[in-house]
Amino acid sequence: MHLDMYILYSPDWHYCSTMPTFLFLYGVVFAAIHSVVRFEIGFEVHYVILCLFYIPRMYKYYIYTQDVYAKRLAKLYVATLLRGSLCWLNDNVFCIEISSWPINPQGHALWHLFMGFNSYFVNTFLMFCRAEQRG
Repeated sequence: MHLDMYILYSPDWHYCSTMPTFLFLYGVVFAAIHSVVRFEIGFEVHYVILCLFYIPRMYKYYIYTQDVYAKRLAKLYVATLLRGSLCWLNDNVFCIEISSWPINPQGHALWHLFMGFNSYFVNTFLMFCRAEQRG
């Protein structure tokens, strides 16, 4: 995820080592705090917030991209982010009610499924955009 953020925002940073250092330290600090505190809801919320940071820069790439298939990847990125977040939220809020159903839809498992596709779509779209920039 930090690699995607570096690819998206690195052209705007004036110092070459600042952003990788910041992202590395951010990841280490978050991992250390997460291992001690054991965020329950915070981890998923944090992941969605990081994904939302992508959207402004991806929109910039989206409006300049002429390729229909690349635009579809960007739309699928947003769709899987929203669907995965809704699955997790429904599972978290309605856990007691859902667990009594005859068939449990496993919202947390669907979260992982949608976020896996989400990561694939964002990486593929960014690779296309970087290749288009480099010619």
